[in-house]
Amino acid sequence: MRPDVSLRVRRYAPLAAVLVIAALARYWAIDFCVPFDQCRPDEDATQSVVIRVFRRTYNPLFFDWPSLFMYAVTLSLVPYFKFGWWMGWFRGEGHFIEYAGFATGNVIIHARLVSATAGLFSVWLIYRIALRLFDRTTALVAALFLGLAYLHARDSHFGVPDVTLVMFVLLALLCALRFAESGTTRDLVFAAAAAGFATSTKYNGALSVLPLVWIVTTGARPRAQGPRPPAFPERLRQLAIAGVVMVAAFVLTTPYSVLDWERFSGALRGISEHLATGHGVMLGRGWVSHFSLSLWYGLGWPLLLSGILGLVFYVWQVPRRGIVLALFPVTYYLGVGSGFTVFARYILPVVPFLCLGAAFAVVTVAGWAARRLSQPARTPLIAAVLAAVVIAPSAWSILQFNRLLAKTDSRLIAGDWILANFPNGATVNTVGRMSTRPQLFVGHQGRSPRHPVMDIYDQAAPPDPDVIVVATTLVAPGSPGSDATDEVRAKVATYTPVLVIDAFDETSTRLVYDWQDEFYIPLAGFGDVLRPGPKLTIYRKPRGP
Repeated sequence: MRPDVSLRVRRYAPLAAVLVIAALARYWAIDFCVPFDQCRPDEDATQSVVIRVFRRTYNPLFFDWPSLFMYAVTLSLVPYFKFGWWMGWFRGEGHFIEYAGFATGNVIIHARLVSATAGLFSVWLIYRIALRLFDRTTALVAALFLGLAYLHARDSHFGVPDVTLVMFVLLALLCALRFAESGTTRDLVFAAAAAGFATSTKYNGALSVLPLVWIVTTGARPRAQGPRPPAFPERLRQLAIAGVVMVAAFVLTTPYSVLDWERFSGALRGISEHLATGHGVMLGRGWVSHFSLSLWYGLGWPLLLSGILGLVFYVWQVPRRGIVLALFPVTYYLGVGSGFTVFARYILPVVPFLCLGAAFAVVTVAGWAARRLSQPARTPLIAAVLAAVVIAPSAWSILQFNRLLAKTDSRLIAGDWILANFPNGATVNTVGRMSTRPQLFVGHQGRSPRHPVMDIYDQAAPPDPDVIVVATTLVAPGSPGSDATDEVRAKVATYTPVLVIDAFDETSTRLVYDWQDEFYIPLAGFGDVLRPGPKLTIYRKPRGP
């Protein structure tokens, strides 16, 4: 091997190893629970919009999220459809939609693959950001921390926009740092466009423009050799360019925000109200809940605390550069924490910044320890040992999460049992939230004509259904229970219980869930979970004499 090639291999092998580990954490069990579209809340919304757009009806009619993520998933389906059509797998678009959407869940899988790939790319982006702010050792540690950050790896499995938002937030920061060093209009445009794409992924991505605004208005530079700050009129011109480019990037990728303004503005009002008033179980304001629940269990306390300490120390040590790094996560946390809707995924954009702070803290401590030992060359080795200790709880959570995710979901088991025991059709009364229903949606339009599902919340239940399925979940911290009413309990008392699908230990005091989200793998307490999904008890109508 030539010396230059050998040097290049040694230089990039650690990053390649980190990326491989991050990929395994994100792509493992990516096909969980398909074709059921309720296993991960909101994936059904992604699927319905993507199929609508694939049929060339480009107005999503759904603005709880902007459109960029759904358009990207639709675009990812095109080569798959073209190749399948050429191979004879699909007779046409209608057949493809039935096959790839409702019949097999491939639309959801494509959405998850987009999300997982965005998550993996984010690991590379954080490496590039840390290279500009710190050094190669810190960059590798930061990439490792994000690669094995449980909350980020967990949500990279889901076909929703949150992890893609994180990618664009990091891209906006990287481009802003490039602009701070170069001062060129090209880098300014790239940074503003990335912030526009972040906003077009989720609306709170608009805050990703703050580092760029700070750099333009103050002349902050990440390195001393950056260009001299321009005069005030030039800064105004740069801010105007950034604003125009950011808005243009948003409108181009969410065009119906303008073309369907009434529906779009109504959705924004609804989102604001939802964030302020809460969702399901009241857990208090996000300032407390996100720290004590989402981040404490989603990262593990060593990574969380070292991340906070590292950010604070960096701002204290180099204020102008530190503010560039801390401005977005602090502002975002204050904003998202002001409401009572505290899904863990809402705090995801803060995670990479905590990873950067934790990497800075670990390498700083490692450097201090190496100097005390009079062996400064040992700094990377000491940093690697400290990093392993810091990331261990989060890495363990990823391993346990993926192990459970790969198991068959209770809702699939229940659906298979019903379909096998009632081959000629049945009336089924599901008692519980939509996300607890057995998987019986096996046909076009999501329903099987032979196996109609009668849900007591959607329509009047049949007086004597063939099957009643009752779900039991942890609906609030420490309180297992079902949605069964007294009337339902009286009814099932006359039925025969034929199958109990256990999913978790109802007596556990260790289980910690993302309480407001209807996702049935916990943030902590994995040892008390048997499989994904709720506990389901199937009752059968007694046979006649």
